[in-house]
Amino acid sequence: MSPTSNRPLLKVIALLAIVSVAFWISSYFPDLMLTVIISALLAFVLKPLVVLLEFRFGVRRPLAIAIVLVTTGGLVALAAIELVPMGIERLRLMYATFREFPFDQKLNEMALSFASNMPFIEASSVTAKVNEFVRTAQGSMGSMLERAASFLVSLAIVPFVTYFVLAEGDSALKKTIERIPNKYFEMSLMVLNRISNDLVGYLRGWILDSLIIGLLSVAGYLLIGIDYAIMIGIVAGVANLVPYLGPIAGAVPALVVSLTQYGDFSKALPIAIVTLSIQMIDNIIVQPICFAKTVDMHPVTVIFVLIIGNELLGIAGMLLAIPIATILKAIAVETYWGLKHYRITS
Repeated sequence: MSPTSNRPLLKVIALLAIVSVAFWISSYFPDLMLTVIISALLAFVLKPLVVLLEFRFGVRRPLAIAIVLVTTGGLVALAAIELVPMGIERLRLMYATFREFPFDQKLNEMALSFASNMPFIEASSVTAKVNEFVRTAQGSMGSMLERAASFLVSLAIVPFVTYFVLAEGDSALKKTIERIPNKYFEMSLMVLNRISNDLVGYLRGWILDSLIIGLLSVAGYLLIGIDYAIMIGIVAGVANLVPYLGPIAGAVPALVVSLTQYGDFSKALPIAIVTLSIQMIDNIIVQPICFAKTVDMHPVTVIFVLIIGNELLGIAGMLLAIPIATILKAIAVETYWGLKHYRITS
């Protein structure tokens, strides 16, 4: 293979390296990066409505953006007014039940029962591990709540950033494209179009998949008689924004609730069956329908991408890992195709 034939691949690798380094540097400013990316993704979702108002009804762009944001924000606020008090009341009842329930005693009893059936395992060692797990889980919950509070503060400025992305994004993109050399012009348009189509398709599938998983979780836990099935389903649906995490994230609170509800682990097997069933339905039916060919990644690749995202930005990184990987993949595929077919090798 001649050096010339390698140049498209080398250019693609160099471009991906530059973009990846930019994302890596941004990971040192997680709140800022999260705000910008969420605002950009939200702008992608809301842009068709803005375009509809602007070109179909003749509304000036700043006013169209304001109408869409105010309407969307109003619907979210209305839903929050109706749902948040109910959710808080349910959480209060759950907290009161959990506070009075002897978790340590029940877990230790389970550990001792498990150890008695396994002669080669020391009961004291198992109970120590269980107590350590409980303490670690409590500490993790505290840090998660602190992080959630910080995340909510960052979300407060998302509408303002989204407004400017919608208002100035097209002109900024146009100015950027105007600076692209002529020989890269058509290829660059193809890359940007591919990124836009893939992201919009992924976001739609992302939201639909999470909604379906949430509904399946509610139905499954209602079927086996678990209290607070709706809240657990909401947890599973939101957690499913991180691929493969939803059913598992729903199983943990379901198991805790069943322990306080029935006083033992009699519902552990039904919960496991519900979790595995939802996971299989998601993998075999829901994801292929929701995502089609938008994100053509092998499951092992997805897992590695999620691990990298978690290492860089924690939970936020896991949420954003697939969209970022989608961008990198679109850049790689379209740039390589363009360099090969347009013979841009110099």
